[in-house]
Amino acid sequence: MTHSLSQQPLYTPAKLPAKLPILRLFHGEVLFQAGREAQRFFLVRTGCISILETSGWRIKASFTSGDLLGIPEVLAGGNWSMTAIADGPAIVQPFCATRLFQSLEDMPATHSDFLRHIAAMA
Repeated sequence: MTHSLSQQPLYTPAKLPAKLPILRLFHGEVLFQAGREAQRFFLVRTGCISILETSGWRIKASFTSGDLLGIPEVLAGGNWSMTAIADGPAIVQPFCATRLFQSLEDMPATHSDFLRHIAAMA
């Protein structure tokens, strides 16, 4: 299953404060590795991040500018099940898990319940 690139992103880089930390990745650099704790989720500001199957040979999903990745894994509080690498130069913005959990507290119950249900499936 790949991420649908035709979907409009919920957040765009222009809507977020520029002072948040960013990571500049070179082609092939690992963003996160399978088995490591999922402590952050990410916004792709530029470039492409590919999620690799466990074997490391096939791309399972790709995320491009404006896409968020890692929210279900962070919500679930577990480990990454796959590895993410930069497919060419990329800039991503990391967000810590506590920021996501603070946002959940401010959401209507139906929205936060839905996100927690999604996390349970991760």
